[in-house]
Amino acid sequence: MAVQDQQQWLLSRYLKDPNRAHRNAVVAANLPLVWKVARRESERSGHSFEDLAQEGVRGLIKAVERFDPSLGNTLSTAAVPWIRGAMRHYLRDRCRVFSGARSVIELLQRGAALQRRREQQGLSPMNDSALARALGCSQQRWQEAQALQTCLRVASLDQPGGGSDPETPLVEQLSDQQAPGQYGWLERCELRRQLWRGLKTLQASQRRLVLARVLQQRTWQDLGAMAGISARAAQRRYQQACGIVRQQLVGAS
Repeated sequence: MAVQDQQQWLLSRYLKDPNRAHRNAVVAANLPLVWKVARRESERSGHSFEDLAQEGVRGLIKAVERFDPSLGNTLSTAAVPWIRGAMRHYLRDRCRVFSGARSVIELLQRGAALQRRREQQGLSPMNDSALARALGCSQQRWQEAQALQTCLRVASLDQPGGGSDPETPLVEQLSDQQAPGQYGWLERCELRRQLWRGLKTLQASQRRLVLARVLQQRTWQDLGAMAGISARAAQRRYQQACGIVRQQLVGAS
């Protein structure tokens, strides 16, 4: 019996008689899918393949238990978001200790305020070394804070975006809102990663505009003054930038 035929037979048997032994047989037959995703996530994150594969198996078990053939997906298609989601949840948990570091967040806010004041005074931004001295911290401490800021930016894609609908998260403004499906919440994990990649393709001025609007909730008037344009023009540029990112997402899908 071919591998795919065996996997389908095991799945059909489990769907007819969903006991633990039949479930485990389906999981065992689909382990290569876990290993494939684990290799990619290990290369992307630098974390242990073995640890990620272990978490991926947990995701595969959930995918098998919740699989609904009436949705029209194959098990492999439905399982990948669950597998990847379990791995990234594990990675987020390992890094969660940083997200609550109030002192680091306060340092970021002080640094951003200082750079804004310099910008308003027509002065060039400080480099990392000068900014760290002005803030009374080491350069290493400031660079660690900047690394946290990158994580916060990605997380903030799930926060209200302030676009045409202020209550709609940017992750939803830039994505296709059709058919979130049973696995939609896990697909959002992958979408956040793709969104940040899309933001990096923008020109620096466009990216600053989007992030200032999303992360700092700056008004259109404030953003316009920052860029030397009108509030309406700032809003148009923001919408154009979101359109560029949206096109990047379409190309990546």
